[in-house]
Amino acid sequence: MNVLTEPQIATIKDAARKLTGAKRRAFQAQVTLDYLDGSARRAERLFGWSRKTVELGLHELRTGMIEQPQFCKL
Repeated sequence: MNVLTEPQIATIKDAARKLTGAKRRAFQAQVTLDYLDGSARRAERLFGWSRKTVELGLHELRTGMIEQPQFCKL
């Protein structure tokens, strides 16, 4: 695991906040692979990202298949 400084963490969090949907998940997954040994739990703890979202991003990165949002119909 690479050690990130507080300014680097702030920059990564800011970049993720500016993205949406599949682009955000891809960014979060790549950061998790590059700096956190692929651990969604570490990403959750360090960046405050949803572990499930990071796991989905990692899955999408591995398979190349982007999940479509599911909407509930009442």
